[in-house]
Order: sequence, then C-alpha cells, then structure tokens
Amino acid sequence: MQDFKILILAYLIGHSPIETQTTFQLEGWYRSMDECRAELELKLPDGRYEVINDFVVQGEFQWDWLVAGCKSDTTKEEYRIYPDYPKGKPDELEGIELDLNEIRI
Repeated sequence: MQDFKILILAYLIGHSPIETQTTFQLEGWYRSMDECRAELELKLPDGRYEVINDFVVQGEFQWDWLVAGCKSDTTKEEYRIYPDYPKGKPDELEGIELDLNEIRI
C-alpha cells in the first residue's frame, strides 16, 4: 500500500505568509516513511533540497516554502524539514514568528 505523500506548506513571495499560506501535495505516493524521507531529503550539489527546488521552479518562483514533510493519512506518521536562511530571512518573514510545529501540513 502506498500511503505516504510529500506536502509543502508555502506562501506567495511578496505577500503575507499568514494570508497566503497554502499546502501543496506533490505527485507520487511512497510505500514507507523511509522511502518518502529519502525522496524529500535528496539534495542538489549546492545543498538545496531537490524536491523543494523543483517545487519553486515549477511554481515560477512565485512561492517560497515554510515547512515540508512526509505524511501518512492512515497512520498519522509525519516527518518535517524546515528551511534555513543562511542569507537571512526573506522580508515577508521578518518580525513574524510562526510556530511551525503547530501548523498542519
């Protein structure tokens, strides 16, 4: 049974992340949490997550992510990854403290 999926919580760049946050479900299902995590955690040579990079490019650079993860609706298992900001937070996130552990993906 393929029960695990990848979800990305993102917001429209240049707009309020509170008002524009949207959860996207990526195509594809995975048989296990390990298989889903392996796909989610693949990295490009420069250290960016491959799945996230593809999401941003396919969204024509209109969306930035807040949290991404693997989830099973059957078992309720979840695994999450979060962005780091080596060059500083985007302007839209300055002064906003989101408790991403409380946000449902």
